[in-house]
Amino acid sequence: MLSLLQGAVRRTTSSEPIATAYNGRANSFGALRLVFALAVVLSHTAALGFGRPLMQRVDLGALAVAGFFTISGFLIVRSARRSSTPRFLWHRALRIWPGLWVCLLFTGLVVAPLLYLQRHGTLDGLWRSPGGVLDYLRQNWWGGLRQLGIADLLQGDTPYWRWQGGTTLNGSLWTLAYEIYCYLLVAVLAALTILRRQLRWIPLLAATAVFGVLCWNYFEYGAGRQGIWSTGAIGPLPLLGALQENYLLWYGFMFLVGGVAELYSDRLPINDLLGVLALMVAGWFTVSGSFFGPGLLAYAYVILWLAVRLPKALHRVGNKNDYSYGVYIYSFVVQQVMAKAGVQAIGVVGFFLASALLSVGLAMLSWHLVEKPALRFKHWTPAALRERPDDPASRSGGGPTEDVSDVGAAVPPGRIRAPKIGADPAVAPTAG
Repeated sequence: MLSLLQGAVRRTTSSEPIATAYNGRANSFGALRLVFALAVVLSHTAALGFGRPLMQRVDLGALAVAGFFTISGFLIVRSARRSSTPRFLWHRALRIWPGLWVCLLFTGLVVAPLLYLQRHGTLDGLWRSPGGVLDYLRQNWWGGLRQLGIADLLQGDTPYWRWQGGTTLNGSLWTLAYEIYCYLLVAVLAALTILRRQLRWIPLLAATAVFGVLCWNYFEYGAGRQGIWSTGAIGPLPLLGALQENYLLWYGFMFLVGGVAELYSDRLPINDLLGVLALMVAGWFTVSGSFFGPGLLAYAYVILWLAVRLPKALHRVGNKNDYSYGVYIYSFVVQQVMAKAGVQAIGVVGFFLASALLSVGLAMLSWHLVEKPALRFKHWTPAALRERPDDPASRSGGGPTEDVSDVGAAVPPGRIRAPKIGADPAVAPTAG
């Protein structure tokens, strides 16, 4: 008995760097991403199905998006360090855009006509009119949610409309722009060689500075004053539209934390006692309703700790088939249509389960018919750039290092609300 207790104490207090604890596909990042995606579905269940928040003090969507961005930062920086910058951008494009494009086409060419026909009895005025399907596809094609709805669909027909007045068809897509700009930032850092070991202190310094801003803002809000980057927007920027400064600050910080964790993976300790303490700290900040800098840091550590400490049975989740992105991009429109049809009459639990099952079904189709086939082109190279068999560089093994990591590792986030600085655009009046 004493030996068992001593062994438990040793396991709890011993540490190893995350570089050692993290082992390729032998991790629970896939399971965590799927949990976060379903957490977004649950959070939106109350907003879209019943016109109210799920909980008053705990924003489940905020927790989900914080987790998404932390995981994304860790895996995306890892991918950028293992491949050339053009190859990195190609992988990111394959992971985001094909699934998004099919989702937009499904919304514009299947969902919208059915809703419009039911509302008007005709399709006249749906396609080319201002705010119609063609505008919806053109405005949102590259990942920026610049047009929220189509024509007058959902107006007055849903609990969300009666609560907030929003006609957004797929509000979850609004965070993709922030994710894409994080990708572009990583590409720039990689091209400037800042992700190399000798210069990794620069992202660490940036994360420290942003952490300081978040702490400063917290106390400014408490004093009734505006903080730094708490209002206003950047842009509109090409293709993706404007970025709200407060969300860019929060999303960028979580992404930076994940990226810095990867850059310092040889020094960042994974310790069970520290993981439990971080979980307690993150939990306290969550229920207190003030999820600012220290709570975010603790939560990021919890995610990395769980990724390497959860049971090995969870390592298989998302290892070969990653449905979390599909759940994320389809669930909002699924729930809007279900709410219009009155499915919420079966109750919160029933509405959540029904929408989750339908979203998972669409996610499976998206993965097997669109996303996974697209990823088969991750090693494609334009003919003009291919090395010839008689090329000396080819014979000597020259050329950029190939990224053979799972490019399906990074999945866009759900949604987040920055504490005390405004509502979530996905479920706020400005989103309608």
